[in-house]
Amino acid sequence: MTNSKRPTLTERRAEELRMSIALTARDLFVAEGDTSATVERICEIVGIAPRTFHRHFPVKEDVLMPLLRRSERVIVQALEEAPDDADPAEVLTSALTTELARRQVPEYDHQIMTLIITTPQYRLRFVEWCESLGEPITRFLARYYELDADPFLRELPARLVIQTLRQALIHWVESGRSGDFDELAKWESRGLRLALSGLTPRTAGE
Repeated sequence: MTNSKRPTLTERRAEELRMSIALTARDLFVAEGDTSATVERICEIVGIAPRTFHRHFPVKEDVLMPLLRRSERVIVQALEEAPDDADPAEVLTSALTTELARRQVPEYDHQIMTLIITTPQYRLRFVEWCESLGEPITRFLARYYELDADPFLRELPARLVIQTLRQALIHWVESGRSGDFDELAKWESRGLRLALSGLTPRTAGE
């Protein structure tokens, strides 16, 4: 069994700086209504040199990844801590919207999601992030459903869950209902129930 290595002080400070840069870029993008702010502009606000920025983010379009990775940690933790008798669709809906629900700023989050989804370079990062959830969602589903032994078929339900999440967020953005966070959760819940309806539940005690 491998021991989890605690991050060093240097690593923690580096992660704090990455998060500070990401938050600054996010706020700047929302304030200006687009993602055109330069690296130099972001660095000026944070108080760092461009070379420091590029030490942490090879290209500007990576700057929001710390925020997505933070959301990923929240999602994975929620899935891992779900009780064995939970409703999988409810757990997934709650896990996938926990960060947004906690923040309680739907109009602001709607703005940043709009920028991410409508800007090709950032949408690509978002899609890549969604795909990274495949393994933890597969592990979660395996606790509640009979999944196929074949790797392709085993991972397919998680891919469908991820696509449902992605489409619900895109629908939320395109609907223009920025202040209606409950609608996003409703679309996710209905979509997830449909996505999971073809799976065979595990029997008690398995």
